[in-house]
Amino acid sequence: MPYIELKRIWTDDDKMLQLEVTASNDGQVTNQDFYAYPDDLTDFGNKLQSFPKSLSDVVSLEYGKDPQFYCYFLLRAIVLDSVGHSALEIMTDNRLEPPVKASSHFYMPSEVATINSFGKILKNWVVDMSLDCRFEWKCA
Repeated sequence: MPYIELKRIWTDDDKMLQLEVTASNDGQVTNQDFYAYPDDLTDFGNKLQSFPKSLSDVVSLEYGKDPQFYCYFLLRAIVLDSVGHSALEIMTDNRLEPPVKASSHFYMPSEVATINSFGKILKNWVVDMSLDCRFEWKCA
């Protein structure tokens, strides 16, 4: 069963969060820590709840696009077709050297309603991060 799990590792004085994501599509699994602000997560959750606005709509949360950042993380919602099939795309790269180098890129198929539900759960989690956030679903 596909899933995404978020854990809060640490909060900085300016409220920046260090998070750990673990995600799987049942065949592949990735695990990476990254940084985000609560407002970024809330904004992402809001956009996921109203996804898609069109067949070409893409909603993403990204950290580390600049190669000087120590890692890279991307979680993106995309539309696959006009009948409601969609997917969450995830890319991670720890940007380390072998033998500890790790990177991944895969998709987690879902329905639009599943992505909308994930947005709501993510927004609620930002309000109270005392527990980890785990969201899992059955593929369409």
